[in-house]
Amino acid sequence: MPIKPQFFRYRIITNLWCNMQPNCYFCYQPNKNPKLILGMDLMSETFRRCGRKMKRATIMGGESTILPNLHEYIALTKANVEEDVCLVTNGILLNEERIARYAEAGLTEVAISISSLEMYMARREQAFMCRKYIPNTRINIPKCNESNGENLVQILKQILNDGFYAVVCEDLMGRYGEFDFEERLPATKIKDDGCNFFDY
Repeated sequence: MPIKPQFFRYRIITNLWCNMQPNCYFCYQPNKNPKLILGMDLMSETFRRCGRKMKRATIMGGESTILPNLHEYIALTKANVEEDVCLVTNGILLNEERIARYAEAGLTEVAISISSLEMYMARREQAFMCRKYIPNTRINIPKCNESNGENLVQILKQILNDGFYAVVCEDLMGRYGEFDFEERLPATKIKDDGCNFFDY
């Protein structure tokens, strides 16, 4: 059965295990079974059955960087999309060797997920390193209690001052009643994708 035309990207869950313990507040995947890994054969067959290339794909987990052969997943994905391949990661395991290998395999975007200023500062070095090899490196800020109100303003100030752009996932302003939120931000909203994801 061909893909419906309104679908515009693949979302590839490589594995469910994550190296963040306890779970992040915003984690959507409570099952951390380390044995559940997407096989390359199944991934290839799924691409074949989809019947056409899409513009982009997002690779995520769990934490995909745990996989020693993640570059192979990236290369296979790149061969089956028209444009961009994005990796969503907590950033902990990123180092220069890995990032260079991912970029060579075809990775075009990195999205490092954080939920607090402290978490961002702990991943800041990895974010700068990513940007050397993959200019389209951004910071994702998912919904959670750590990233609301003034906390979110302070997180975004640091991220924007570092020259990254951020995607605030879900309508944090409406969720927490932050109606004057944007007046306090040193940022310009780039776009709202209509699904409660806001780019700054």
